[in-house]
Amino acid sequence: MSDSENIKSTIDAVTGLVKEIPIYQDLLQPSVREVGKGLHTVAKTVNIALTPLSVLVWGYDQISNFVTTKVAEKLRHTPVENIIPPKLNVGGPALDALRYIGHEETLSDLYANLLATAMDKDTADSSHPSFVEIIRQMTADEAKIMKLFLDRNAFPSITIRAEIKNSNAGYDHTILINFLGDDAHCELPNMSPYYIDNLRRLGLVEILPMYGLHDSDGYSRLENGKETQETLLIISAQTEYEPRIIRGGIKISPLGSLFLDACIRLKAPSL
Repeated sequence: MSDSENIKSTIDAVTGLVKEIPIYQDLLQPSVREVGKGLHTVAKTVNIALTPLSVLVWGYDQISNFVTTKVAEKLRHTPVENIIPPKLNVGGPALDALRYIGHEETLSDLYANLLATAMDKDTADSSHPSFVEIIRQMTADEAKIMKLFLDRNAFPSITIRAEIKNSNAGYDHTILINFLGDDAHCELPNMSPYYIDNLRRLGLVEILPMYGLHDSDGYSRLENGKETQETLLIISAQTEYEPRIIRGGIKISPLGSLFLDACIRLKAPSL
């Protein structure tokens, strides 16, 4: 079989999965009958509010184009003889998920990488089926934060504890403080503590509340930051308490490392 026939047969196999995904139609079908003028007004308002979704939800043509362009681009360095159809429990759910987040480039790029990983016989074993659902439960900002772990496996973080003077008793005054949201150029960098908590929930990172990294500059940046200084002043203003900064870390998990390889790291040219 020629190279062009090999590629065509593989793409046909993948786009065949697309045909199995039912096209999202009749999004705005009314779910209840009008029961009065008030309800009628609310129903019309709801329909208007939902109208933009009909533009964002992808259909067969958009998903098919995604496969033959973006996924093919990810596989450009893969020998043709290595390209295989993806496992159904990865390819099917991934293409289905694109219906709803295909318009979000940061997240659709993760699916493109995952499909490319699943379609290379040398890396197919890294395409864990759970990654489809993990991406579905991530925001674009969280995907940007995960990319930071390509360069290092842990970052500094701090928590601030309000302790009763002359005693170890006290309470954590603030949530985890870190600079990942800023460094990843997140749309909402102030949400980074919550992003990290979700990534921990998904099993991609580990939060180490008492963990000293060899990163004095990173800790200084956190400890001298505006949020930290404001929190220290609030605690110091309470006569019975004194603040204590606890250094910790945010570390990539084993599952997170596999996720980086399958969904984020670019495929390198073959030697």
